[in-house]
Amino acid sequence: MSYSPNHSLAKAFAILEALNGAQKGLTASEVAGHTGLPVSTTHRFLQNLGRLGYVVLDPGRKLYTIGFSLTLFGNRRLIIRRIVNRAEPFLHELASQSGLAAYLGYLDGPHAVIEQRALPLRASKGTHAVGARLDAHAHSIGKALLSLLPRAELMRIYDAERLRVHTGRTIGRRDHLLREMADVVVRGYAIDNEELSPGCGVSPAPCSTQKAAQFARSHSRGRGTSLGRTRSARCCRSCSRPAARSWNVSDSR
Repeated sequence: MSYSPNHSLAKAFAILEALNGAQKGLTASEVAGHTGLPVSTTHRFLQNLGRLGYVVLDPGRKLYTIGFSLTLFGNRRLIIRRIVNRAEPFLHELASQSGLAAYLGYLDGPHAVIEQRALPLRASKGTHAVGARLDAHAHSIGKALLSLLPRAELMRIYDAERLRVHTGRTIGRRDHLLREMADVVVRGYAIDNEELSPGCGVSPAPCSTQKAAQFARSHSRGRGTSLGRTRSARCCRSCSRPAARSWNVSDSR
């Protein structure tokens, strides 16, 4: 197989295709033989793909295999759909109990993506549509998810992305974001304080169900609604119970 000198994408895919066709993995030399690439080039690409999680090296046998990140990449929508189907009854229960919109979402870099929602009978204005991409630092569901990241990963996200300011209450500095993340961890839930749009008040997003937290969170929101600290905590506990049941895990606190 011939490659353009700068055709890095084709080389990477050729390596992945070679590994995908091998049942027990391949050495770097074997990958080079399958692709026609120089061993040094193959080794460099394998290292880069390994750092991204797309290939995995067995150091004992020196064999490379397809990594989990690539498996997830190909099945992402199916996995998300299964999670949504399982969580949907609890979203509706949460919306019914709280009288607010309930959301299921996940973190995608600096954004919280709304994957599903359930609306109460009298839905408030300003509810987010399924598929909406919200600045995570300005929204309770995003802040709940950000609080679960290691500090280094959080800093990596916001080294590349600036903290966009939406209102006078939006977090606009990284040191303020770190302080907010510490508060979220202590409280066990995140709140909105008109950070994304004026008039959208306190709305808890629980982050205490640790085993479920890396992927998605339930979140309640109502325009012009000020829940107050007592009702916020009560609503958050209400959120946590169906969230824990939907993931078949118990609250870790």
